[in-house]
Amino acid sequence: MTCPDWNALRDEFPTLANWTFLDVARKTVPPRCQERALREYWRDVVENAGADAWSAGNVAETRVLMAQLLGAKPSEIAFTKNTTEGLNIAAHGFRLNPGDNIVLTDMEHVANVWVWKHWEAKGVELRIARNREGRLPLDCFLEQMDERTRVVSTAYVTYGNGYRVNLPELGRACRERGARLVVDGVQAAGILATPLNGLGADIIAIGGHKGLFGLAGSGVVYCREELVNELQTDFVKQAGAGPETRAHLVSQFDYMRTAHRFEGGNPNFLGIRVLRHGAQFIQSIGLTHIEQRVRDLTTTCLKLLRAAGLDSLTPEVWEERAQIVNVLVPNAAALMERLREKHRIVTNVKDDALRLSMSFFNNEEDLERAVHALKRELA
Repeated sequence: MTCPDWNALRDEFPTLANWTFLDVARKTVPPRCQERALREYWRDVVENAGADAWSAGNVAETRVLMAQLLGAKPSEIAFTKNTTEGLNIAAHGFRLNPGDNIVLTDMEHVANVWVWKHWEAKGVELRIARNREGRLPLDCFLEQMDERTRVVSTAYVTYGNGYRVNLPELGRACRERGARLVVDGVQAAGILATPLNGLGADIIAIGGHKGLFGLAGSGVVYCREELVNELQTDFVKQAGAGPETRAHLVSQFDYMRTAHRFEGGNPNFLGIRVLRHGAQFIQSIGLTHIEQRVRDLTTTCLKLLRAAGLDSLTPEVWEERAQIVNVLVPNAAALMERLREKHRIVTNVKDDALRLSMSFFNNEEDLERAVHALKRELA
């Protein structure tokens, strides 16, 4: 596949004509394919009474496409509202006993803490793997794990300084100890090219509104095929209403034995349509190209910050980072506001540091403009 024309692709994002957008770790500005998806949906509802807009066939086709893009089987993909819903499915899906323990980390988004808290009232211990200077090497997890560890849950790419956990290594350690690995994958999807089924995780939750170019309120959860039928759910999804649905002694009727069983009621037809257009857009570029582009941009960003005398807790080594670069500055929240109001540069603040996060649609000029504005404001 030939190298994409990054300048041409930048034109697919109208927001960039007015803003320097370095906040993709929060939400991504929409590409034109998202607008086309919205118009398609509306037109079909008006002209065809929703024959295509509300089609179950379109949901099935999108499931196949998302599985191809992310590196999974369609039967391992369920549509959700967001990352938190996917983590919540995992956090209520295991059979744990008093005295068991769950290992989290001290670099998690609060969503990956809240969903597990209910276990404490049932006698299950929540343990915290402590970072080492902004990093979570395998030893941080191992020192909290023992023979009663049943689940380890971590972000793939942490939301603050963007540290990337070595999931294949951690996954092997979990399997050797009989523990399940649950992952918040939202900061990696659409950015990193490694397929989900190559990460060694059991469940990966992904919101669609960041690297996948979907709408807020749409997302996916990946559940490894061998585990799908073991998880508990709050409801049972019927496989069908025909002769294949039969009562028997074990359960009331046959139920879905794929990840689709985690979906209840009507799907988010509009959100799923937009996800499909986003997936097609990403596939037309190539995830490998996207990862290399983000690698180059973040490397440039770190060099510019260093040359400006600014410090970052984001690792230099690519295998330990992704699209996020943080900057250690005084009063980061006020600085973020000044960058937006005075320079039309959109950033964010996490863990009291300024956070720059970028995608393939950014360019070197964006980074130079941001670092120059930083220097002016800090002066």
